[in-house]
Amino acid sequence: MNNESNLSTTATKKIWNRLFVGILILQAILELGLGLALLFNFSTTLETGFGITYSNELDILGVALGLYLLLLTTLLILSGVWTHKSNRSGITLGIINGVFLFTFGVTVFMKFGDVQSLYIDSLRGLITIALGYMASKEIRS
Repeated sequence: MNNESNLSTTATKKIWNRLFVGILILQAILELGLGLALLFNFSTTLETGFGITYSNELDILGVALGLYLLLLTTLLILSGVWTHKSNRSGITLGIINGVFLFTFGVTVFMKFGDVQSLYIDSLRGLITIALGYMASKEIRS
């Protein structure tokens, strides 16, 4: 009876860890898709996704933003792998990514008044930070 209770407690304790890895994977897929779109179809992505008129002078921006999002994807995946292996560095990296997303959303809102970035990026960042905190408590115990 006691052994069953310990197994149940162990499975329950890993839920935050799994949720954290899940949100990291979901975000990595999102960032990968947007990064590839910016790299390979910048003009369409710029005009349909962001409502900005395309010009040839902006092409370098597409490369820079696309590669930046691929780097962010890599960091999110690395964080997920490390967290899955119960490495605290993965949680730290994930929380840093969450802080970045939150800061990005708030900054875009303050600079341009874009409420969408506040809802999407800041909310993703806050969820990532909260899940990372809960996952870190699991690894500590």
